[in-house]
Amino acid sequence: MILSRRVALDGVELDSLDSRILVQGVEPAAGKDQVSAVSLWGGAGARMTNLHRDSLDIQVKFSINDDDPTERRDILERVNRWAAAGGWMTVNYKPDRRIRVIAALFPAEGDLISFGTVFTITFRAYGCPYWQQVNPSLIRATGASGSHNFGVPGVFDNVMDFSFRNSSGSTVNALTVTCGGKSFAFTSLGLANGETLVIDHLDTGRDYLLRIRIQATGGTYRSAMDKRSALSANDLYVSPGTTGVSWSAGGTGTATFSCSGRF
Repeated sequence: MILSRRVALDGVELDSLDSRILVQGVEPAAGKDQVSAVSLWGGAGARMTNLHRDSLDIQVKFSINDDDPTERRDILERVNRWAAAGGWMTVNYKPDRRIRVIAALFPAEGDLISFGTVFTITFRAYGCPYWQQVNPSLIRATGASGSHNFGVPGVFDNVMDFSFRNSSGSTVNALTVTCGGKSFAFTSLGLANGETLVIDHLDTGRDYLLRIRIQATGGTYRSAMDKRSALSANDLYVSPGTTGVSWSAGGTGTATFSCSGRF
């Protein structure tokens, strides 16, 4: 049976675990947002100082189309194993969207004897509590420097990923990358010919981590976090819309800017 609602974790669809699983609903909640503001002196009003989202919950509801309590128990345990691993959640009605989640609340067994029981799993995204593009938008260019207008997709503020593959024939030690007015400046980088500086973000569902690494020609990585200057930004923050991106390096190479819109 082809269901109107389909949900998957890392590509494994819930109803593929057993044909007797009927997905009843996938219900994203409103994000858990926090707004900070300070009152204005004199007159009415306030000035917003910060908007922060803590997490986003998504409830997956399903029933089990079997009246044998033992069979229903086994299927429920199989579903719980599927949920416990967490991963990238996708749904059939959101093409090119995904969200990294963990299982925050498992279904109560309730009355396993009852044929009509609807079970609920609550998934939660902590690291990046937004739906994201599966296929990021990107710009790729070659040279020792360059600047471009980048169309940042999505609805909410985001961060840019960046990579630079050194093809200069010598070692690149100095490199600066700027996105939306935020910059990372590197000195003593030690980026050998054929190596790639990679600035990206690891989303585990529990946290969202900035990574700055150098990928050697053999595929191994070493950290370059300590090569960033003290005046560098905390991250390459960008807002939806058109923003300027640029780079300048001590040698030629291929620069790639990429961003997965947040929705």
